[in-house]
Amino acid sequence: MPIPAVPVAAQEPQRHSIRFLRKKSVVLMTGISASGIYDLMNRGLFPKSIKLPGGKSVAWLLSDIEEWQRQVIATAKSANDD
Repeated sequence: MPIPAVPVAAQEPQRHSIRFLRKKSVVLMTGISASGIYDLMNRGLFPKSIKLPGGKSVAWLLSDIEEWQRQVIATAKSANDD
């Protein structure tokens, strides 16, 4: 009896690609203004930006923004269940 094939993707360990997002992309993804993002960051309610080498540029990790979005959704669902 032949052994069923395992998809190649299932054989390889998952690799998390790192992606930096600039402010404009974060604003578009979250629907929060730039000043709102910085306000939430200062209050510890939003992921911190990362200073990029070579200047004053900053970026956020896509994974951090996505995790924040999941938390916002979970909190909203929890509040609606009450």
